[in-house]
Amino acid sequence: MNIEELVNQNYERFSESDRAVWQYITAHRIECEDLAIGAMAKKCCVSRTAVMRFAQKLGFHGFAELKVYLKMDNQKTEVPNQIDQVCNTYYHVADSMRHKNCDKIFETMDRAQRLFICGEGMVQTSIKREFKRIFMSAGRIIFDVPSGQELINLLPIMTNNDLCILISVSGENEKMLQMARQLRVRGTPLLSITKNRENTLAHLCDYQLYVEAGNLVETPIHWQYESTTSYFILIDILFLKYIEFQDRKERLDAVGDIDSATV
Repeated sequence: MNIEELVNQNYERFSESDRAVWQYITAHRIECEDLAIGAMAKKCCVSRTAVMRFAQKLGFHGFAELKVYLKMDNQKTEVPNQIDQVCNTYYHVADSMRHKNCDKIFETMDRAQRLFICGEGMVQTSIKREFKRIFMSAGRIIFDVPSGQELINLLPIMTNNDLCILISVSGENEKMLQMARQLRVRGTPLLSITKNRENTLAHLCDYQLYVEAGNLVETPIHWQYESTTSYFILIDILFLKYIEFQDRKERLDAVGDIDSATV
């Protein structure tokens, strides 16, 4: 898990001082690898204690451990060509999803009376279509939320008994952010799928899934191409984890029934 994921998971607990520290780290990642806690506090205009509390909110024992983690996170592997780089991106998405505990997402999904999915644009439409198709094979029907006025009309019917999946490549689409803010007020659980980087949508959601940001490739006709396969890898592994989750639940229920029968 990289530092952005740790921040997104704990962002709701952040104070103004925490946000000031994080903003400075975001803008000066390499420099922060070697800063002492006093120097960091001075640059962020906060106390040494505030810097220490920020590190502890992310799960570290102290600022020194945070710096070690940041240095490891900053290290990037050089790849010789675009094909290797794209393959490396696929590997990181698959490996991240393989080790991610998604049980809370699945528990919320199973409790939800209805599942909604929303995203604007051609890429997002393809992702939504695949998400709906693959989960339908497990008996989960997902309602596609259209954009524009229809989206606004649907907001009042969504409740805290639903789950809404929000897809945004950048995590900064203004319509998606407005929708997330309104649904948060209504208490509707939210799951975001975005690029693996600092973004506003992830901060607004209860659960976050990420893909690695790939490099843009210029085509012979001077268009910019970015592979979207990472999203489909993410959805595929998420679905397989969901099937495993359901199998575990059935086995536990069966054990519970046996225990009840022997009492």
